[in-house]
Amino acid sequence: MQSPVPRLADGFPGERLTVLPPAVLRRARALPVCRDLSVTHIGRFDQARGHYVVRPAGRPEHVLIVCLAGAGTVAIGHTSYRLHRGHGIVLPPRQAHRYAADMDNPWTIFWFHFVGRRAADYVAAIGAGAGHPQFWVQDIERLAHAFEECYPYVLGGYGDAELIGLSTGFARLLGLCRNLQRSINQRIRQTEDRVLRSLTLMRENLDRTLSLEHIARHAGLSVPHFAAMFRRQLHCSPIEFHIRLRMQRACELLESSDHTAAEIADALGYRDPLYFSRLFRRKIGQPPTAYRAANVHR
Repeated sequence: MQSPVPRLADGFPGERLTVLPPAVLRRARALPVCRDLSVTHIGRFDQARGHYVVRPAGRPEHVLIVCLAGAGTVAIGHTSYRLHRGHGIVLPPRQAHRYAADMDNPWTIFWFHFVGRRAADYVAAIGAGAGHPQFWVQDIERLAHAFEECYPYVLGGYGDAELIGLSTGFARLLGLCRNLQRSINQRIRQTEDRVLRSLTLMRENLDRTLSLEHIARHAGLSVPHFAAMFRRQLHCSPIEFHIRLRMQRACELLESSDHTAAEIADALGYRDPLYFSRLFRRKIGQPPTAYRAANVHR
């Protein structure tokens, strides 16, 4: 008869676990960058068989857990979430939670506890707020790499430079959680793939105006479905996104060439230079000539 697997909060082979000392955290709160977002705990467990944590009162900080391999279960209050490779979850402060690795296929995870004046804003930005704390990213290896870039900062003596590096590195990791995020539902992800393919069409056609019908047909979706899914993923309409790309290209040409605003307008498919200038000012905040004067230094 096999011996039962012991339930452990930590103590796994090869684990990495660092809790920043209270005095260090007090100093971090005085640093301009760290007072907005500051890591208090960081760690990684690989194939953590028997991993089990119960916190009836939660933690004072937000807790981000990302599953790199294997599986496990996280419960927040009375709601349970199943985590597999690519899943992440944010546990809200001061709310009862528990989590455990799968007994047969234990997870490999990394985590951060974090606080700060903008901590809740970062959580909202990655779409992991109350009621929908779980998310899924397609390129989990990039998140794993971002963790490895963060961890050395807790090994350098907790100087101001290390604390700022940890905060900015963690902010970048949260940005990747947003940028790499895809739907947890596989069927919806297939539609998201079609939406993402339409971005290539837009980038390859900066010199002309594309109709919504043309972009949706390229994605193989009906116009209403495509428009709704595009807005859900990119937080703007397809036409607005294409305009942003064209204005970005206009900025590049204003900075890197001697072409007039009228010539740049024509190169981007705008036959009316005055309309182009008005559109540029509305999207960028200043006319093309003023933008060039402010951003070109020769």
